[in-house]
Amino acid sequence: MILPEPKDTDVVQLAALSAVGWAEGLSFRQEDGDYITVMLLAAGLARIRDDRRRMDAGEYLTRTSADQGLLPVPWRSGMTRLWWRFRTAGEIPPQNDLKLFELCRKPFSEWPIRLRLSVADIEQSLLDGDELTPMAEQAARLSVRDVEAELIENLVFRELMLVAELNARDEAEVQTHYCELRRLLIDNPILSEAQVRRLTGRFPKCGGNGQPVLQRFIQAAYVHRAAPGRVKIAVCDRCGNPTQQGVDGCGTVGCSGHPADLVIESVGGYYVQHRATRRFFHDPGLVEARVLDRLAEISTEGTIRVEEWPGLDAYDIRVSFLSGLDVIEVWGADAKDQVSPGLLGLGFSWRPDPPCDRRFLVLPKHRADQPGYVADLTAELQGRASDVSVVSEDAFVASVVARAEEVTGR
Repeated sequence: MILPEPKDTDVVQLAALSAVGWAEGLSFRQEDGDYITVMLLAAGLARIRDDRRRMDAGEYLTRTSADQGLLPVPWRSGMTRLWWRFRTAGEIPPQNDLKLFELCRKPFSEWPIRLRLSVADIEQSLLDGDELTPMAEQAARLSVRDVEAELIENLVFRELMLVAELNARDEAEVQTHYCELRRLLIDNPILSEAQVRRLTGRFPKCGGNGQPVLQRFIQAAYVHRAAPGRVKIAVCDRCGNPTQQGVDGCGTVGCSGHPADLVIESVGGYYVQHRATRRFFHDPGLVEARVLDRLAEISTEGTIRVEEWPGLDAYDIRVSFLSGLDVIEVWGADAKDQVSPGLLGLGFSWRPDPPCDRRFLVLPKHRADQPGYVADLTAELQGRASDVSVVSEDAFVASVVARAEEVTGR
C-alpha cells in the first residue's frame, strides 16, 4: 500500500470526507479526528461484508477505475489516517490489511496507540470474529449513505408512509395512521395471516397494480415463512422477538424477557420481521413504547396530553402540560438505544418543528446504567445540542409526573 505524503490535517480530512458519502447533518470538531477514523474503518468493513454477500449470491463485482483498488475507499482512507496516528505516536503501524483486520478484532483499549474516544467506546471493537460489532454497525450507518441495510430501512419507511397517506382523508389522519403502523412494527415482530388480513381491511387502498399498499408494506418489513397448520414459535415473553433454541434469555440487548411459546393457526404460514426491520424499527422502538405506555397511564388524569412521533417522527414524544384547557408548557423527547455514546452524540440533531419548551434525549435503562455513558454523551453534545437534557427513561417519566403535579398545584 502506497501512502501519501503528509498534508495539512484539514486537507486530509476533507479528502477523506469527499471519498465517502457521509450522513447528512454531521459536523466534526478537531478532537473528533479518531472518531472519523473509526467511522471510515467501519464503513470499509461494512462494504467488504456487503461485497462478500453479493459475490456469494453469484454477482460478479467489477472495478471501474484503478482508484477504487481491491478494497473500498473508506477502508483505505481509514488505514491511511491510522498509519499517520501510529507514526505520530512513535508506534509501528499495521503493515497490511490482514494486520489491521486483526487489530479491529481487539478492543480499542488494547490498541498500541491511545485513541481519543469516550470511556464507554474505548472498550468496544469493530469486529467480533468476522462479523461487525454493534459499534461498527452504528459507525457505518453514521458514515455512509449506501450501506445495504439502510436501503431496507428506507424502503420500509417509504411503504409505511404510502399506506398512511393513501388511506387518509387529511393530514391529521396521516399522522394517526403513521403512529399506528410504527407501533405495529414495535409490538409485532411476528404477524399471523389473520392479522395481515385484518390490517388489509383497516387499510384497504390499492396501488397502481391493484394490490393493497398495505401488503407491499408487509412484504418490505417482513419475510413470509411457509408453515401450514398449527405453528408453535419460541418468542421472548417481553419484546416478542424470536428466540434461539437452548438459550435461556431473550438475546435482545436490554431485554430481560424469557422464551415462551407463541401458537399461530395458519393456512400458508406467518410473517417474521426482516433483520433490518428489527434493527432499525423494532428494537430501538422498545424504549419508545415503554415510555409512551407509562405516559398514557398518566394522561388519563387529564394533566398532560401525549403525542406519539409528532410531525411524522420529528422526534418521538411530545408532552403538553395542562391546567384545565390551557397548555402551560411543552416537552419534547427523543429516545435512543445505541451502543456508542460518542457516535450518538456526533450524529444527533433535533428538528425544531413541532416546537417545544424543553428537549430531552431519553436513554433506556441498560444504557443509562452503563458507567460513563451519560457523561460521555453529554460531553459530546456540548456545542452541538447543548440545550438537550440526557436522562434515563425512568428519570424522564418521573420528571413528567413531578412537573404535572407542579402545574396542577398538587
